[in-house]
Amino acid sequence: MRNKIDYGIDLGTTNSAIVRMESGVPVVKKSDTLKDTVPSCIYFNKKGDCIVGDSAYAANHIEHVRALKKFLKGGTNSFTEFKRTMGSSHRYQCLNKGREFSSEELSSEVLKKLKSLILDENTSSVVITVPAKFTNPQNEATMTAAKLAGFTQVQLLQEPVAAATAYGLGAKSEDGYWCVFDFGGGTFDVALVKSEDGILTLKDTDGDTWLGGKNIDEAIVDQVIIPYLITNNEIDFVLNDPSKREMLRNALKGKAEETKVQLSFKDTHRILTDLGDLPFVDENGEEPEIDIQVTQEDMERVVTPFFRKRWMLQKIIESK
Repeated sequence: MRNKIDYGIDLGTTNSAIVRMESGVPVVKKSDTLKDTVPSCIYFNKKGDCIVGDSAYAANHIEHVRALKKFLKGGTNSFTEFKRTMGSSHRYQCLNKGREFSSEELSSEVLKKLKSLILDENTSSVVITVPAKFTNPQNEATMTAAKLAGFTQVQLLQEPVAAATAYGLGAKSEDGYWCVFDFGGGTFDVALVKSEDGILTLKDTDGDTWLGGKNIDEAIVDQVIIPYLITNNEIDFVLNDPSKREMLRNALKGKAEETKVQLSFKDTHRILTDLGDLPFVDENGEEPEIDIQVTQEDMERVVTPFFRKRWMLQKIIESK
């Protein structure tokens, strides 16, 4: 019989992962595609089956591209970023299922997927990390998602505290104050932690549950890609319609995320669309194409406002 919980889950806005303690060492359990993380993306196919992960992420992109063909409004069958609406009354309309889903229900499908990666035992106890600024309703929604996924014993742990704990396991000096910040896909957290005699005490936290990598993706779309389209195509009929503009932004987010990733280790990146990536015609009857060379300087201009906001939050908590 175990007397502790050996499983931990990072239920993220963009990606999620499950870890098991094995001989005192945390081991990330690989996904079906042998990755450390699973995209927090859900897709319901025509049969109504729930697909989670990389295949759902690919389907999500296809759905956004298809929506541009005739700028069709309405529901969809793929869902992302639902962590940001946890604990709210927001509902996601699914066409293939003919019903609405709550954020908790969608999150539970991600948790079920992670649970299924454990092949040698059936686990029902887990620690799930949550943003430091999650409110009680958001924490309760996370607990609900876990229960729906089949976990019977659930503990929540603030993400920066989890990071501090992991760091403390290997730190040479156990005593002192640590300022831990976590800039994730959808949330930003900063925490001031005191370590004394191997015991961690959370002194204060701050953060923003609407600040993360997704904001950077949207900024790349708005400040790099769409200006290029405006220069090279007549698309006022899209930009002046909020619904059509949002469809265009959704279809371009994949290109933005790819740019962000590539520029994390390269000096330049070329944003290039393939045939059919933007399947609509502009006011001149031409199908838009994108060919942009983006530099580190371009990226710095785009991301500076977000990291300045992060820096301000960090300074606030350090001053306490």
